[in-house]
Parts: sequence; structure tokens; C-alpha cells
Amino acid sequence: MWAYIRQLVGNGKVATIGIFVFIVILCLLFWRSGHAAEVDLRAGSSFGTEGTGPVIGFHFRQPLNDQQLYVFAGTDLWGSTIYRDATVPNNWDWNVGLETCRWRICGSIGADFLQRIDAINGAHTDYMLGLSYQISDRWAVALFHISDAGTTNVNIGRQAITVSYRLQ
Repeated sequence: MWAYIRQLVGNGKVATIGIFVFIVILCLLFWRSGHAAEVDLRAGSSFGTEGTGPVIGFHFRQPLNDQQLYVFAGTDLWGSTIYRDATVPNNWDWNVGLETCRWRICGSIGADFLQRIDAINGAHTDYMLGLSYQISDRWAVALFHISDAGTTNVNIGRQAITVSYRLQ
């Protein structure tokens, strides 16, 4: 399990421990009762043609009105994967977009900026699509995908399934 989680960062052992300690401290600082904006921690795994690897991220969600329309912004760290018998290093992205919900199901669309062009994503700028299911007020399961929609020759894209916990 530790080896799988370690795929998130390309740092040495001491730096990796420091990063994860910082994430735990940040989660504890964010964790409180909130009634408007949300800060979520999500963690899970990428899957599909590009292989599997851990994914962890923070997401901010702000309601725009009382009709279940939200604006979101977030960041995700994608662990390294094996694609075509070669290791694709870990990558990092920022995303922003709109989300709407009916009942317990939410759909989102937005823009994504990926730190590094690689064998999976051929551009820094990508689209982000997502679906989630609210299990409870604090827990959700999300499926999301980032790709450049065929605007470059490399368009495998990344997708992940995650469990999300609302910290605030």
C-alpha cells in the first residue's frame, strides 16, 4: 500500500513523509462545520488504458445560487503509472469549472491545466468532466476525466474514481 501511495510524488523518503504529514495537518486545519462553501479532500485511483496510480486532491466548491449550481476550483496529484511498458511520472493539475446537482447526483465540466505534457496527455490545457454521487452530507464518490478532446496527437487522457470527504 505504501509503495502505491508513494507513486504520488517523485521525492525521496524524508520529503515524501514530510509532504504527507503536511497534507494531514492541512486536513485537520480545514476540518470544521461549514454551511456554505466546501473544501473537500478526495483520494482514489486512476484507471484505464493509461494504467493505475493513486490520485489525491483538494477541491473548493462555492454555491452560486439556491438551485444546486456551484463553481469549483481544485488541484489533483496524479501518481505515476505504467503505460506501454514505460513509467509515466507523476503529474499535477489545477481545474476550475461549473457543477450542477439533482437529487444526490452531480455533474461537472471545466478547464484543467496539467503541469507536464506526457505520453497520456498531449497538452497543458485540457477539459475536465465529472460525475459524483453524494453518499451523505460529507461523503461522495466521484468519477472524473481530463483530456484535450483530440486537439493533440496524444489524447489518451486520465480518469480516476475517488472518495471525497468534505472537510468544511
